[in-house]
Amino acid sequence: MKNSKIKLFSQSLLFAGALSMTACTGWFDNVPPYEATEDMLDGDNVKIGAFFPQLQRNVISTHNNQFQRSENLIGDIYSGYMAIPTNFNSNMNNSTYFFQDAWLNVPFEKVYTQAIGAYGEIKRNTGGEDSELHVYQWAQILKIASMHRFTDMWGPIPYLAVGSGAMTTPYDSQETVYMKFFEELDKAVEVLSKFVANNPGSKPMAEYDLVYGGDYAKWIKFANSLHLRLAMRLAYVKPDVAQREAEKAVTAQGGLITSNDDNAGVKSVGANEVINQLWTMWASYQDIRMGASFLSVLDGYDDPRLGKMFSLGNLNNREGYFALRTGINLDTNKDSRLGYSCPNIQSNTPIVWMNAAEVAFLKAEGALRGWNMGVDAEEAYKQGITLSFAEWGAGGADAYMKDSKKTAANYVDPLTSSNNINAVSHITIAWDESDSKDKNLERIITQKWIAMFPNGHEAWTEYRRTGYPQLFPVKVNNSAGTIDTDIQIRRMPFAKSEYTLNPEGIRKAVELLGGPDNGGTRLWWDVENKSVN
Repeated sequence: MKNSKIKLFSQSLLFAGALSMTACTGWFDNVPPYEATEDMLDGDNVKIGAFFPQLQRNVISTHNNQFQRSENLIGDIYSGYMAIPTNFNSNMNNSTYFFQDAWLNVPFEKVYTQAIGAYGEIKRNTGGEDSELHVYQWAQILKIASMHRFTDMWGPIPYLAVGSGAMTTPYDSQETVYMKFFEELDKAVEVLSKFVANNPGSKPMAEYDLVYGGDYAKWIKFANSLHLRLAMRLAYVKPDVAQREAEKAVTAQGGLITSNDDNAGVKSVGANEVINQLWTMWASYQDIRMGASFLSVLDGYDDPRLGKMFSLGNLNNREGYFALRTGINLDTNKDSRLGYSCPNIQSNTPIVWMNAAEVAFLKAEGALRGWNMGVDAEEAYKQGITLSFAEWGAGGADAYMKDSKKTAANYVDPLTSSNNINAVSHITIAWDESDSKDKNLERIITQKWIAMFPNGHEAWTEYRRTGYPQLFPVKVNNSAGTIDTDIQIRRMPFAKSEYTLNPEGIRKAVELLGGPDNGGTRLWWDVENKSVN
């Protein structure tokens, strides 16, 4: 009976969320009462707990169409992981740097507001702000896990005033948002650590936790690891702050994610079924295939993870690993391109937000920069590769790490030779202490890129931050000159609906952005000249 109550309540949340999608930024500040009886809200923390699955489902969207337009047709293709075989809008789409208004609205109107709406209800029912309640501080971690992806997509976002009750919510600069992230993560770790110390073995809210089953000790590790990720984001724009926050994260109570057993990601729990929508994209929609940049590196390295990450394709009765370039001329018939390789992702594959390999590579980069990471750069680099091989069930990591010869392969399109392109990356695998710091950073980020698959959003973000790995440019650029083909896309334009529904807010947002609202404007942490030395 308990599960049926939860399921019914969750359905009411989804219904209410669906009604709210066309409202302005401030809709989540005035969320109407959801249709649930008082009986459903009694006991077992249902009143608060039922909002947590909704919040977790919107870190990386678990809704098919929302995932496609907020993840798959953005980070997944801009990271080089994948490419589309489909001629959307007569080849005028994200892959060719032409942005459709309806697509731009989806990440904000649906994914962003659903996450904030759930968070707002938790905040309202726990007192919020400086609350010492463990459930609120858990929600803070989840909010940041979601919101940092949006600020890294757009730049300025509504953040500080969310929940104020205003009809429209002002945007905050990305710098302001990041500084608040660090403050909130510190508080969350402090409160949850006290709870864990005073309640050993307790797993509160377990039935509402799609990630760690109520284990706050693991949430603390994730919060510290997220803190480290966000600190590294500032390595070029605010190196002193980046070092301070990174070193704080590494030494924080509760530790970091160091084992694949602690990888953060959502999965089905009880009545809360989670479908990995990347499976929907390739298996049902047939709208995504392997990306040329990814194949170039994995094939060139003879990487054992290739067959774990992607299936063999079949073109003209020939089997092999086949990939597509992003931003090419596509005819209207995608059937001929469906034989390219597909991600080895199934409907029940957990949706990973952050893994142990990424954390190891973050420490490797910090150590390379001279920060105190508790480990040297080479050791952390090798730890990251080893963890990634283990996560994917691939053998041969030791031999792989010793290879000092192999580099990325030239890309050959098996159907259209005009899409062929020579390899743009020439970095080798084996650590070379005699190389420059920039060369070793390229090693770190290239392996980190491989290890984070299929988290395309984070991979695209790291490409923009560091310039690595080196990716193939688009062939067709329909941005009307707003995006440099060689530099590639730097951000997504703001939701077009905001220009109508929140004109003052969006005016301030563009002002804070510091450049035109297009895909060529760099974010605050995306500095033009990048060098570790």
